Amino acid sequence: MIVIDSSVLVKLLSREEGWREARRLVAEGSMTVDLAIKEVANALWKKILRGEVDLQTVLEIVSDLSSGNVVKLVGQEDLMRDALELAVKTRITVYDALFIALAKKTGLRLATADREQARAAEQAGVEVVLL
Repeated sequence: MIVIDSSVLVKLLSREEGWREARRLVAEGSMTVDLAIKEVANALWKKILRGEVDLQTVLEIVSDLSSGNVVKLVGQEDLMRDALELAVKTRITVYDALFIALAKKTGLRLATADREQARAAEQAGVEVVLL
């Protein structure tokens, strides 16, 4: 099991470089913060505006992701305090810190494509898979 952040989900769902590794990690068992649905939807919205994908495809992707069948979804409420403290300490966004807080709380590795988030996670004692 591994914690997957939004950047890894976008890679997977958009078939960006590194998507096969993202698929492997998700298939092995993964969880993410429910915030990821909004972040993935926003990233895919940008791709719609650039003409890279159509709305219907994105609606299906977001629906599948929201179902919890692609990756286990975890609420952010119980992670917020730790995430805020981590964000201040490591100077990253609370959004990114939520995924680190989940990994830390569960004792799992964190998969990300964000180098700053990876740095902060390692600083917090979380093992990182950087895609």
